[in-house]
Amino acid sequence: MSIWDIINVPLGWIIKISYQLTQNYAVALLLFAVVLQVLLFPLGIKQQKNSVKQASLRPKETAIRKKYAGRTDQVTQQKMNQEIMDLYQRENFNPMGGCLPLLIQMPILFSLYNVVVSPLKYVCGYATETITNIQAKIYELLSAAGAADAEKFAEGVSARQIDLVTKMRELGVSNFVGDNGEVITEEVLPNFTVLGGTMDLSQVPSFNNFNLLLLIPLLTLVVTLGSQFITRKFTYNPNPEAQQDTSMKIMMWSMPLLSVYITFTISAAIGLYWIYRNILSTVQQIVLSKMFPVPKFTEEDYKAAEREVKPLSKKQQKKQVRSLHRIDEDDDLPETPKEKSDKPELREGVSAEEAPKLKEDDRKKNSGDNENKE
Repeated sequence: MSIWDIINVPLGWIIKISYQLTQNYAVALLLFAVVLQVLLFPLGIKQQKNSVKQASLRPKETAIRKKYAGRTDQVTQQKMNQEIMDLYQRENFNPMGGCLPLLIQMPILFSLYNVVVSPLKYVCGYATETITNIQAKIYELLSAAGAADAEKFAEGVSARQIDLVTKMRELGVSNFVGDNGEVITEEVLPNFTVLGGTMDLSQVPSFNNFNLLLLIPLLTLVVTLGSQFITRKFTYNPNPEAQQDTSMKIMMWSMPLLSVYITFTISAAIGLYWIYRNILSTVQQIVLSKMFPVPKFTEEDYKAAEREVKPLSKKQQKKQVRSLHRIDEDDDLPETPKEKSDKPELREGVSAEEAPKLKEDDRKKNSGDNENKE
């Protein structure tokens, strides 16, 4: 038993129950997608709450960025980012908290692929020895009939279990036995054909075999693009200006196109599930945006946040202008010669109020001495 079986076995059980209830593999995949969406719904709530928390910090974060506006040197940017991270820490916000649902979905998708291409193991529950005997029996029957594809099912040659199921139906399932030695029946094996047998979800869409399976890649493109567009409308975006960037626009098209490419390399059942998953995820996001709406702020809210964020002192603002390397709120600027000459020198026994007048008298005296010397 592999480590993947920890996920594969429960998923296979869900698909098996779904198929037994519907007797249609396309509908069973839809029911399977709905069950998974319900199981993952708490993670969706956590992700939405994380977005709401981030949105609530938007005014303060904007005030911090405005505080360092116009500076792009590395040290200043590091200081600004540190202030933002300190803000997140004070408010108990984890910027990576919304990634968990995405990380969990990827292993599920890989496991679903294993379950779909290995139905004898994960849906029917047959042991490895039984599956090997089935493959050997298929090779025996095809060899006796002189079939050209007999070698594909030769003992020791790896063949997808999903192909074994298709061949078993073609040759008659009554020729095969299960774990207990009893003859396998039609009801035991999943039937991947839908729409009256015009579409076989166990096959891979291809332009070499022009049929209804090509609808899967087409629908994948349409649904993925539509899902992205609708989801963005109901999802908080911390950087709305980025949507106008060329790189972001490329990403918006590259992901759907990548999904289409993948549907031409795997069984149509996986592509159909991905279509269901995108539709259900979009519906979930709309529901969550209504349950936990993202706060909206006025101009006064942003001004209040600017007053709350500690501004730079005048000395630090001067330092921002003339320094290209460093900003530190705890540093004091050294006095320039000009600044020092403008300050009156205090003599012993002379108050700060009297110092300017004494300085002026000294200046006149020095000026008179210079004239006498001339």
